[in-house]
Amino acid sequence: MFIKEAIMKLRYYICIDLKSFYASVECVDRGLDPLDTCLVVADKSRSDRTICLAVSPPLKKRGVPSRPRLFEVIRKVDEINALRRSKAPQRSFRGMSHFDSQLRHHPEKALSYIVAMPRMQRYIEMSRDIYGIYLQYIAPQDIHVYSIDEVMIDATPYLSTYGMTPYTLAMTMIRDVYQKTGITATGGIGTNLYLSKVAMDIVAKALMPDPYGVRIAFLDETAYRRTLWGHQPLTDFWRIGPGSARRLSAHGLYTMGDIARLSLSDASLLYDWFGINAELLIDHAWGWESCRMSDIKRYIPKASSLGTSQVLPKPYSPENARLIAWEMTDELILDLARKRLVTDEVAITIGYERTQPQGFSRDLPPSGRSHGSARLAGWTHAGQPIMASMMALYDRLAHPYLWVRRMSVTAVHVRSQDIQDPVRQGFLFAEQTPLLDGDPREARLQEAALEVHHRFGRNALVKGRNLCKEAMTITRHGQIGGHHA
Repeated sequence: MFIKEAIMKLRYYICIDLKSFYASVECVDRGLDPLDTCLVVADKSRSDRTICLAVSPPLKKRGVPSRPRLFEVIRKVDEINALRRSKAPQRSFRGMSHFDSQLRHHPEKALSYIVAMPRMQRYIEMSRDIYGIYLQYIAPQDIHVYSIDEVMIDATPYLSTYGMTPYTLAMTMIRDVYQKTGITATGGIGTNLYLSKVAMDIVAKALMPDPYGVRIAFLDETAYRRTLWGHQPLTDFWRIGPGSARRLSAHGLYTMGDIARLSLSDASLLYDWFGINAELLIDHAWGWESCRMSDIKRYIPKASSLGTSQVLPKPYSPENARLIAWEMTDELILDLARKRLVTDEVAITIGYERTQPQGFSRDLPPSGRSHGSARLAGWTHAGQPIMASMMALYDRLAHPYLWVRRMSVTAVHVRSQDIQDPVRQGFLFAEQTPLLDGDPREARLQEAALEVHHRFGRNALVKGRNLCKEAMTITRHGQIGGHHA
């Protein structure tokens, strides 16, 4: 139990992650229990290699990974059913079910599952509704929306107000979400933001759930060092990716305890390997985190960019990929105008298909991609200079024979078009970047196109090239984040 005096002295943060969010929404909307229904969220029209955006808890419990490709789900379910058949009466099935409760009590039934088409707009709406539930307990300045299904909360000011412990407050909010939406969650409580996140990601997910599927774990610095200094793999910890883990293991560091001990004996080695990022790595190894919610709310990025990327549904020839680059740049130009932004630099990244026509795989760049950028003559959202620069970049960078699978275009620096350049004095040869005036006729056409899109939808007005067989703009207008809206 939390001691009242300790609660008054320490800060407490709560991290909440909605359980298999997309899959849970699909179950709830079908009137099904997410904790009893075998369901995956995937667009099976894209082929069985499409990535599943979510897997319901009963399928995870049976060994299906969290983010598999659809063919991996099919293969795993076939393995499960082969084992079930070997144990079934007369070694044969009589029917099938996608309900976990039925499968547990009826060994003669085969495991089946629902494949739900992604509905990104619906998930955004549900996330917004759940955020509204949090706001009934916590002020917006004390909530950080980490992702569509995860929030971080500074609970410190509310414990005395509600007369609750951190655990009780977390459980109250999670139960309220469940009662109003049917979606359950996992929670983490910590004495700093990092510990609350790790408590949720590692400790809570190893606990037995309550009847509503809720797991909540707590960590302070002492508990963190006692329970997680020996935990492996390092990639389970927040902000440690596979690359960092490989670099650490190459030097004999496999746990947070290893990193903490090295920081006492020779921290300079960590700075040699990771630069300034070593400071955060050392802090996290000890369970320290100086960032507070107020710091997050005050943060303003020093530089801003605007861009878009996509994974193509199939390998594209360099000629057809050029059409995609044109389409994406055209969309970027309209996006700049819509947001009243200007840019002075553009960039493009071309990602190649791993399997190339015979004889050309050796021409793949080591990174598997080509990347480049170009400065514009000044700040602008005018279509002509941006399109000309981007197409010149594509023609210069794209390999003439390699098939393309991924593409991204970016306005590297953006700012409001309403910002006036201050009068600058100083070095005679300092680089000046003026604000370019675009063609007034083009500006009026952009405004008209944006108005039509706003009133009638983005596919109400498209260009002739968007109707080409290999074009993707019309399809992407029906998507959010590359998935069905």
